[in-house]
Amino acid sequence: MLKIENPQIIWQTGKAPYSKVFEDYYFGVDQGVEESNYIFLKGNDLENRFKAINSLPKYSKSKISTNNVFCIAETGFGTATNFLLSAELWLKTAPVDSCLHYISFEKYPLNKQELLKAHAGNDIYIKLLNELINCYPFLLPGRHDMVLLAGRIKLTLWFGDVQTGLPEFDDLVDAWFLDGFTPSKNQDMWQEDLYSQMARLSHNKASFATFSTATNVRKGLEQAGFSVKKRKGFAKKREMCFGQLIHHRSFSPVKPWFSAPKSVQLDRPQACIIGAGLAGAAVAYKLASQGWQVTIIEAEKEVATLASGNLAGAIHPLITADWNIRSQFYLKGYETTLSWLEKWLEQKQIIGDLNGLMQLAIDEKTQKRLQDCLRRVGLPEDFARWCDKEQASEIVGTETEFSGMFFPKAGWVNPPSVVKKCLEHENISIFTNHKVNEFKQLTNKTWQITTDKRVFTSPILVIATAGLDTNLNTQLGMDIRPVKGQVSHLDSGLQAEPLKTTVTHQGYSIGSVCIDGKNQSITGATFESPDLSIQPSAQANADNIKMAKTALPSWLSLPTNIIEQDYKNIDSKVGFRPTLSDHLPIIGAVVDNDYARENYYSQSHTHAVFRYPEQKYQQGLYVSNGHGARGLMSVFLAAEMIYTQLVGNKQVLANNLLYATHAERFKIRSWRSGI
Repeated sequence: MLKIENPQIIWQTGKAPYSKVFEDYYFGVDQGVEESNYIFLKGNDLENRFKAINSLPKYSKSKISTNNVFCIAETGFGTATNFLLSAELWLKTAPVDSCLHYISFEKYPLNKQELLKAHAGNDIYIKLLNELINCYPFLLPGRHDMVLLAGRIKLTLWFGDVQTGLPEFDDLVDAWFLDGFTPSKNQDMWQEDLYSQMARLSHNKASFATFSTATNVRKGLEQAGFSVKKRKGFAKKREMCFGQLIHHRSFSPVKPWFSAPKSVQLDRPQACIIGAGLAGAAVAYKLASQGWQVTIIEAEKEVATLASGNLAGAIHPLITADWNIRSQFYLKGYETTLSWLEKWLEQKQIIGDLNGLMQLAIDEKTQKRLQDCLRRVGLPEDFARWCDKEQASEIVGTETEFSGMFFPKAGWVNPPSVVKKCLEHENISIFTNHKVNEFKQLTNKTWQITTDKRVFTSPILVIATAGLDTNLNTQLGMDIRPVKGQVSHLDSGLQAEPLKTTVTHQGYSIGSVCIDGKNQSITGATFESPDLSIQPSAQANADNIKMAKTALPSWLSLPTNIIEQDYKNIDSKVGFRPTLSDHLPIIGAVVDNDYARENYYSQSHTHAVFRYPEQKYQQGLYVSNGHGARGLMSVFLAAEMIYTQLVGNKQVLANNLLYATHAERFKIRSWRSGI
């Protein structure tokens, strides 16, 4: 994953922004709006197509364009002019129950200040511009999704090379904006692979428009199956090109065993979820907020009693030296978590604080990993910044001997308050103290869930039972290992120097958590696999306090002659993290085991990819599990992923991340390795 590069803009009074990288202007001087409107909006006939959105035709089963979603894909987000104009036109002309999905690829993204400067004095789309700025993502490589104007517009930005980004998408595109700098100055973009990927992602009436009439551009589009026409160019430019896909070709999936499940068709959207912790509650809320009727079955007497019942959990991204799959996944999860929780925290509907988090480099290995990431990826300061030990001590509020990484938008949250907020939705019914003994699919494709008290039926079943329900996990074939963890609760009076922000070290420490009028400090947590005892221990409390003292020696005021009985008297809680060997969760549809065995595992793994059929799934069966110690950074993303699979909406993850969290990935990996 390449480092995001600075666009190196030159700002000249009375002129359009100029890119030193490409030695060209972003748009025609004083005519940026008119130029974009003429070339891209009119070139794709968007006004008429937006007005007719309800009567869009259906295409072949493999290439279906839904009637209420219109997808634009753009090469070169630049100053966001094309996006802002398209969104403004959409709001004026498209039906209110429709959604514009705008996908754009940008190798040299502008920051918020540069975007505002590029549009200074232009009031045409000021409201949209402000909304874009408010949800604009961190300048980090990969896919970023934003929802604007209560869902009327979805913006997906890929920061990085378009040639790398396009293969990570399977969205069906209605119109293409071939923007970016001129082919002679941006040869890396205008390549044959670009046109081939355009054809792969287009239905057979998809259009395109571009300012360029370069011979290699026209030939590349024609060879990919597009008709290419010319018309008068904008201003001093003699001609421009436009056209549509007329020769549709079939494209075999690169990894058919990971192909997406088909959406479900229900007369009455309803679902049953097993598990009322964070994972189950997040899926329940997502479905309920979209009008689904949801039944939750929980084995315990109350919801959020196991790991999801901890008084506090830290929220922060995962930093790896090479920004690997796990970092990419948890960045996406972190962004999704913030989008869910920030509003609830502002309105005091949940308990927590996103006032920053300091990750201390507690050993040389951690310090090298964090600094390598800074060097290789170039983390932006609004995402993370490096602090020496003096700066870290000042931010944390107490002395530390370690430098570290500060995440200004991170923090902590009280998981039970989040579960409560999710489950209070009027479309959710909760059945606690119901132990699920069996689930099976009936002949009418309905799922039957049998508990120790009654039988439930539902067309959709989502299993989110964490790590302790070995019966259900075995039925699903999930090798989930529960890892015990104990957190210690300390009276706030034991803080000699109150923490100003959340701190992670070997564990994590939170200065003040107020629940039911009682203030406590939280520190932990131990890792005690394979111990499955639910009883807290004095030794675990001692270990937690030792970790805190090592990282923050002046934080706590504890007796110097503290004894085992004192540790035993410290209030604490035990939970079990559901973990998997690759430290990523299992999310989404569950495959049809017989089908997978017949079409993959009993076949040679060396055949050409096109010889394998696409994956088949057990209709209506989904899972959200294995969230481990980072569940707060993955359960909300998992809920979004499951919802999109259910209703057939556009994906919310890059393909490589979808594959990395696929429920069948371990068996697929073994088979593909010839094991």
